[in-house]
Amino acid sequence: MAKPEIDFGTPEEELEYAADALKKAGVSLTQFEAVRETEVNGGTGAAAYSKEMLGLRRWMVQELLAAKMSNRQIANVLKLSKQTVNADRHFNRQLYTEEILKNQDVHRARLLKEQMDLKDLALDSFEKSKKKRVTIMEGGGDGGKEMIKIEESAGDASFLNVAKNSLVEQAKLLGLNEIKQEVQQDNSYRKFLKDLSTTIAKEKEANATEERRENSLPAAAEEISFDAEPEKEEWPEAIPLQTINKDDY
Repeated sequence: MAKPEIDFGTPEEELEYAADALKKAGVSLTQFEAVRETEVNGGTGAAAYSKEMLGLRRWMVQELLAAKMSNRQIANVLKLSKQTVNADRHFNRQLYTEEILKNQDVHRARLLKEQMDLKDLALDSFEKSKKKRVTIMEGGGDGGKEMIKIEESAGDASFLNVAKNSLVEQAKLLGLNEIKQEVQQDNSYRKFLKDLSTTIAKEKEANATEERRENSLPAAAEEISFDAEPEKEEWPEAIPLQTINKDDY
């Protein structure tokens, strides 16, 4: 268990410190004693508190917490259980959170109204910044009718920029910019699926190519030599010599 920030030598010192802290917070001694002596069937307890006394007790718990007293010390001086003090702390924290959120909503609504008024003012100023030129053309001498020509120039574009920025701020206040982030996340997921599908298709194509290569018959290898072959020398056809007898000489 965590050690209390303030140690008291006796219960009387503890009670005196609590009474002094509550007095500085605006709690009278009568109110202090009324909370301590609330009875239920002859004993003390949280169920006997009226709505006003319950609110007073929770306020006192909060002030004693601000005075750096522990839950056990607060329970001792107010004659409560530690669980009751914890419940009061939780209620005060929840109430404080709700008040903050309520104030934030009020502040957000005020800012939203200011941005809407600013946008309307900017658009109205843009319309007023447009310049109109009226040209009257009189008829000829034959008594023709007059012609009126109205020309309107473009307004000041800076007012449109103000209106645009105002719409962006309104979107932020309403949380519409978060929707854009979700769309970006969805696009990223779709891109991941597309890349995965492409990778699987390439892998299937590579496997099919490898399978076709393995099933094809290898061509017979023919040994090729780049050495020059020796030319064969052709001899003329020889006529056999006739046999000559010795007696013919």
